[in-house]
Amino acid sequence: MVKEYNIVITGVGGQGILTAANLLGWAALRENYKARVGEVHGMSQRFGSVISYVRFGENVYGAMVPEGKADVILSFEPVEALRYINYLKTGGLVFTNSRKILPVQVSMGLANYPSHEEIKNIVEKKFNAKYISFDAETLAKKAGNIITTNVVLIGALTQTPGFPLSPETIKDVIKVSVPQKAIDINIKAFEFGISKAKGLL
Repeated sequence: MVKEYNIVITGVGGQGILTAANLLGWAALRENYKARVGEVHGMSQRFGSVISYVRFGENVYGAMVPEGKADVILSFEPVEALRYINYLKTGGLVFTNSRKILPVQVSMGLANYPSHEEIKNIVEKKFNAKYISFDAETLAKKAGNIITTNVVLIGALTQTPGFPLSPETIKDVIKVSVPQKAIDINIKAFEFGISKAKGLL
């Protein structure tokens, strides 16, 4: 049992961020933790920046993760991890999908999108954090639906050192949280994420 574990989930609208937060929150409750899931902030429509919070442990009360206290930033889009990097604690983990969704400012030529190496260097050198990135969307498509990208990332996250929640508990939550016809695809996506992480860590 951990006293406190904080996850910031970020990406853009339409990527299943709230679903991911709820899956993790319910899994934490099943493992007898106190759990809080913060509401999504930002534009919920496609391409708007979105952030959500998952907190669980023995001593967790507020729903929002304080700045500098996140154990993990789970990002569904690379630059969104940087947008909210201020939440990450020293020595924390940034775990991100590598597929880019260009912000409007970049599409309009008003800003530049940083390279993968630039993002990695900022996370590792400026914030002394671990950075893991892979193409979760391709694995989601292989599972049967790109919308399961969030579940691929959660599966991979369960394999990171010190992650407190059991993959089996999260699988059980998936089975009662998604529509019956989508269970097999989501479980397959989750297991793809687990397998991918074992090759990265």
